[in-house]
Amino acid sequence: MATIYAHIGSEKCGSSLIELLFLNNQSMRDMLESQGIVSATQFHVALRKNVVGTQWDEGFHGRIKSQLLTPLRMSGKDVFISEELLLNLTHEKEKPNPLDLRIGFSKRLLQGFDQIKIILIVRRQDKFIESHYNQQVKRGETRAFEEVLENLTLDNYCWDVIADAWAEGFGKDNVTIIPFERSVLESAEGGAKNIVSAVCRVMGINVDIRTDDLPIVNPSLRPELLNAQREINATMDRATAEKVADILAVKVLKVPGAAQGLFSPEGRQHLLDRYAASNRRLFEKYIPQCSVDEYLTAAD
Repeated sequence: MATIYAHIGSEKCGSSLIELLFLNNQSMRDMLESQGIVSATQFHVALRKNVVGTQWDEGFHGRIKSQLLTPLRMSGKDVFISEELLLNLTHEKEKPNPLDLRIGFSKRLLQGFDQIKIILIVRRQDKFIESHYNQQVKRGETRAFEEVLENLTLDNYCWDVIADAWAEGFGKDNVTIIPFERSVLESAEGGAKNIVSAVCRVMGINVDIRTDDLPIVNPSLRPELLNAQREINATMDRATAEKVADILAVKVLKVPGAAQGLFSPEGRQHLLDRYAASNRRLFEKYIPQCSVDEYLTAAD
């Protein structure tokens, strides 16, 4: 029986690290291969290369399925894919939410495998929003955090609603939700040490992968550089501004685990209160082995 494991994001929840290790790291690929699992690197490349040009129309859908996924399925081996664009969160209010379209696309794309296992990594919403804003500034954003926050569709970050939608499409038993935060993972008895180990466990590989010594992938800007980078974005051409941001992110590294500090303490707790019922339901339904407490309070 051929199983496909589909890691769908979310963005700002370690997707770049997952892609680096599971799709491009030869030692990890060899380890998966020894367990009968193939990493579909070319599938990820094809989706990223064509997302703007074709918007994943049905012709493109048919080509990548027949050329990339069907041969892997016919080999009889299990397959791992990773692509956060399969989830494709919508952030700003004026943009439509493509959730149902993406689920429908994914169902047609993955149809034929004996089992389809969906893996979604989530993050506490305040930290998620701060990380999203940091990435936007790296890529040309000139607005202040408060203005961007005002324009976000906050309901789109109710992880339980997203989990339910994918569970409806693929079956609840086939959807695994993994919290991004190491402390939340470790709150479970015998819990995984990090998201990489947690993803391995979904595939039946009970190993602890050390991530502390790995190179930082897609590093954030230090919070004190955000306003300066916004000024650079406003005064320089986009390509040059992005190069500056990439240099700053690598050369002036953010302290690991340091708070972004974009919310006031009151604003942070107010946001978490907004999501409290959603997060409680998420943990009760999909992550009962872990404690929800860290998702309910702004105390770090």
